[in-house]
Amino acid sequence: MPVELDDESRLKQLGYRQELFRALNAFANFGIAFTILSEPMSVLPLIYMGLGSGGPRGMLITWPVISFFSAFVAASMAEIVSSYPTAGGLYYWSANLAGPKWAPYACYMTGYFNFLGLTGLCSGTAYAFGQFFVNCFQPALVSTEWPAKLITLFAGIGSLVFAGYFASFGVRAVNFMGKACFWLNAVGLGVIVLSILITSPTKISVPDMFNSWSNLTGFPDAWAATTSVLLACLTYTGYDSASHLAEETSNPAIQGPRSIGLAITGTFVSGYFALFCILATIDASRYEVLYAEGSYALMDIFASTVGYEAGVVFNVLLMLIALTNEFGLLVTHARMAFAFSRDGALPASDWLHHLGWGERMERDGEGGSAQVPLRATLVIVVLDCVVLIPSLYSSVLYTAINSFGVIGIYLSYLVPILLRVLATRRFPVGPFNMGSLGVPVAIVACLYLVFSAIALVMPTVYTDPAAFLLSDNMTLDYEAYISAYLSSFNWAPVVVGFVFFVSNAFWVFYVRYWFKGPPLDTETKWSASAVRSSQALNTTVPFEDKN
Repeated sequence: MPVELDDESRLKQLGYRQELFRALNAFANFGIAFTILSEPMSVLPLIYMGLGSGGPRGMLITWPVISFFSAFVAASMAEIVSSYPTAGGLYYWSANLAGPKWAPYACYMTGYFNFLGLTGLCSGTAYAFGQFFVNCFQPALVSTEWPAKLITLFAGIGSLVFAGYFASFGVRAVNFMGKACFWLNAVGLGVIVLSILITSPTKISVPDMFNSWSNLTGFPDAWAATTSVLLACLTYTGYDSASHLAEETSNPAIQGPRSIGLAITGTFVSGYFALFCILATIDASRYEVLYAEGSYALMDIFASTVGYEAGVVFNVLLMLIALTNEFGLLVTHARMAFAFSRDGALPASDWLHHLGWGERMERDGEGGSAQVPLRATLVIVVLDCVVLIPSLYSSVLYTAINSFGVIGIYLSYLVPILLRVLATRRFPVGPFNMGSLGVPVAIVACLYLVFSAIALVMPTVYTDPAAFLLSDNMTLDYEAYISAYLSSFNWAPVVVGFVFFVSNAFWVFYVRYWFKGPPLDTETKWSASAVRSSQALNTTVPFEDKN
């Protein structure tokens, strides 16, 4: 017989007791997911990349295309989180969908790609914070010189410490910050792009933007057209936060899917609006200069539109937005690490699976600690700071680590969605489900994630040997050529391959002998009435109890 189970009872049914304080409302959950997607941290700093790979035409065409296919991924993830609303999120899904035999390996690989992916995203945002800080002191600081590199590093570390401090607060503070993060991102982006558009002496028409093609990569146009998707691909990531916050969100089987869907929709609208506003102010004659300046080109755009002083103010605003992005990522990552250590998957799991200070809550008439994963937050802040260090020596190597963050996230999305396709018969349909469309949507999502992962490891700049010939026009200056080649080499596939090899080696020679994975939800499934009726929209959700 179907029985009514509240959120805590459903969590117990999935194998866990309620440890985190369930006081996060729907808007805060959505606000954190939207903040992590954050166009100010992707579209604005990476606009130079799009100018060199496809130009305005490439960006304006690929943005809705990638948004469309990202919606397939979001829909599949929303369907799964509706069935398995736990802080473990992706790795827990993989374990249950893989079945008892393959559960340990599936969740181990998914969890580590997700863990390392979140590390890359957060450290990348901290690096962007450092760049915004250096922008405030141009032209006194030259981005390629050691003083600017050191300031970028220490500013990034300082931002992580500051964001980590706020991420250590209890869920009531997170509830407030989630809402504040959304408004700061949405309003901040609007103020910046509208100011640029209004003050710019250059106004490019929409038809001209769609007809403006640019290829500065050195590769054929077909190659540049493929890599033009990177701006959008690097934006649509991290919205799995809605699942990692499930154990602190009321009615997560409904609110989790809603947060994911709204975050994707909001990002498409605001990101496309931002692209139109910025590209309308950039004349084609400036593409090459801005492309060569890299992520520091944003300050050049500010100076040529709103002026240098206002550009400094906008960089300060972007620093505040970067802090909200880091806050959202650290909160998400800490919950993921807490859940992963709860199942013994991380080194020092017993030590990491600990809750620090927080609010007090009442449970069954008795006081209980409503706390936060403080140790996990501390470890993640330290790890993100360490990842920043290579930026002192090679911005290219650091870019590879950041790219791996996105690839790692995409691979951690791919595994449970693929398993959802393969395990259709044992998939427990939740309140949000797509019925017979679930499998076709998941297949499209898998194909898109594979394409995106390939696009992210493709070289983006061609180093022409002809440009490094000596005076006889026959002999290659090998030293200069190798130096230039390595400076533009896409290290992302090397990093991905290394992590995949090392993680599998650990699995074969060590982990498989003791790691059993999380508890499997083999005792219950959602009742058919929950799928068909409006009861699925209530706070309590009916299950079939097989105990």
